[in-house]
Amino acid sequence: MPEETVKTKNNPDEKIIVRCEGHSFYYPISDILRLITGAVPREQDRTEIPDQTEHGGFLRTRSEEEWKPGMKEIVCEAEGVVPSGWTILIRSRVSEEVVETYLDAAFTSDPPWTRLSKHDMVKRISGPVRICRSREEIPVPLNREVKRQLYELLSGMLRRRAPWGSLTGIRPTQVARELLTEEEMTEIYGVRKDKAHLAFLTRDAEDQVLENSDPENLHVYIGIPFCPTRCAYCSFVAQEAPRKTSLLPSYVDAMLHEMALVLPHIPQKIETLYVGGGTPTVLGETLLQKLMEGITGNSAFANVKEVCMEAGRPDTITEGKLRVLREAGITRICINPQTLCDATLLRVGRRHTAEDFVRAFEMARSMGFSIINTDLIAGLPGESAEEFCASMDRILELAPENVTVHSLSKKRRSDLLREEILQKEKEELSSMETMLGYAFSSLTKAGYAPYYLYKQKDTLGGHENVGYQKDGTPCLYNVAMMSDRRSVLSFGAGGMSKRVFPGGNGDVRVERCPCIKDPIQYIGNVDQMAERKRAFFEG
Repeated sequence: MPEETVKTKNNPDEKIIVRCEGHSFYYPISDILRLITGAVPREQDRTEIPDQTEHGGFLRTRSEEEWKPGMKEIVCEAEGVVPSGWTILIRSRVSEEVVETYLDAAFTSDPPWTRLSKHDMVKRISGPVRICRSREEIPVPLNREVKRQLYELLSGMLRRRAPWGSLTGIRPTQVARELLTEEEMTEIYGVRKDKAHLAFLTRDAEDQVLENSDPENLHVYIGIPFCPTRCAYCSFVAQEAPRKTSLLPSYVDAMLHEMALVLPHIPQKIETLYVGGGTPTVLGETLLQKLMEGITGNSAFANVKEVCMEAGRPDTITEGKLRVLREAGITRICINPQTLCDATLLRVGRRHTAEDFVRAFEMARSMGFSIINTDLIAGLPGESAEEFCASMDRILELAPENVTVHSLSKKRRSDLLREEILQKEKEELSSMETMLGYAFSSLTKAGYAPYYLYKQKDTLGGHENVGYQKDGTPCLYNVAMMSDRRSVLSFGAGGMSKRVFPGGNGDVRVERCPCIKDPIQYIGNVDQMAERKRAFFEG
């Protein structure tokens, strides 16, 4: 949009309204609005808008059928996206013959509406104003076509393209499995060519990893939702351990109790175990040893072929804790600096330095940990592309077996305001592209290859998270979990268990069983959680 459309306090709120006719695909519509605007849409009953007075071009009168009761619409704030003071009305219509999406009208205030002329609209927008396809010609599921059309319309009108096009789901590799070529992903969904290539490259790697995994086997997650401090960008249900120290022993006891109640009733063989968080190494050495002895002493874990521990924060790692993990048979450990720029670490609330990370990494290596993962986040507040690239170079000097590159994601639970993220997105998208491009090129040049990929809502610039590995060291649990092609049993507060049921033509059906998120409530209701999971996996 032209720069002169910046909102002032005296202007009315800018909005996009999408009216749904003949369908109820509200979530796909909301996903696209969220992608385009960065705001969280809401659903409401249709508003009363006056009849059209202009019948030419892309404006038309409404029939009685279009005004039938019960019509729903999705409303989304669009400050800085649509022209200042505008409310745009879009129709998303599904009939027995066609799927169509079109710009119906634009207004300059909330009701009572002041309709803009077609001349004013054409002057201030670009791209197509109507998309219509016969249902017989649509090669994708109906909900995806509704979503695809809205993205095509809005991205063209408002000049806001996303690197993954209309794909807002967290698993682009699933879509890649449905297609024959990268070009199809670009043509159908508007995915940028480099992202389509990444999706197909990672799809093949995921498939190769899963070839060595029995579809009938189970993958177990144990969650410790506690951290020494809360990072400014964090959206997980993590409690700050210093203020919750008295809760940690009871929480560990509750998890071990839950495992004792559930595991004897699980018929599937457990293939991998992942202890995540939060930061599991926030536990003291004695309590960590109790947790690990409870795990290794359970016969259900006797034959697991991969055990991974999120050590996460370098400031929680001690020689004693690493010794406990080695004795417990941990085969993969994650030590995650997120950045090696001290100023950024201080800015986001991580109470360690880059050198603290290096010391923890080298200590783990000297104690025999042969597979180490490190995480970096692209787009952290105030961090330049040069600083991110310097962090990547330093990581490569240490030569971890796995590197995971995340795109900063704004979630409602984090301390960063949406306005801060949107402003950064406007100002520094080119910097974000530089960071991710450098990560891919430098990692692949150093012998790493992407092996799993997922997306999150509200990532800066609509980008992705990618796990890289070298020398045949992928984390099977990560692929099993993120591909949605293996069943996962989760213990602890906030965990999500899921069962995968194979279907025809490689399709799968996934059922999920959530656990209470609050650790205190989890401790008090652990018997009920155990019963729920037993019934879920026995059913």
